[in-house]
Amino acid sequence: MKLRSLLVTTAVLTTLGISAAIAQMQGMDMQKMMQMMMPKSDDSASTKDFKQSHMEMMTNMNMEFTGDADIDFARSMAKHHASGITMAKVELKHGKNPEMRKMAETVIKGQEKEIAEFNAWLKKNAK
Repeated sequence: MKLRSLLVTTAVLTTLGISAAIAQMQGMDMQKMMQMMMPKSDDSASTKDFKQSHMEMMTNMNMEFTGDADIDFARSMAKHHASGITMAKVELKHGKNPEMRKMAETVIKGQEKEIAEFNAWLKKNAK
């Protein structure tokens, strides 16, 4: 998939995900949301790992914005893709379905490449 198509798809999915998250979080404070993401002793191993990856994503996505849309986009997407890689690794660790495992491998390969592209662009263009 070409980078442009992938970026458009990612933007649409991210927007839908954010909209769903906002709808779900309305009336819920951040402390309660973080408590919901905390692994529980009776969670399955994969649920614990997914919850941990979500907690890390919330922490890692926090960044200081520069006011330059291009730089902020590249930095945000690199962080976003890193979280996708973490979740794909949880699938490879716990998942059994060959189709899902293949998708996880594809996500890792593609997003590692894109992170490298974003970082190379940032190295040349970030102030």
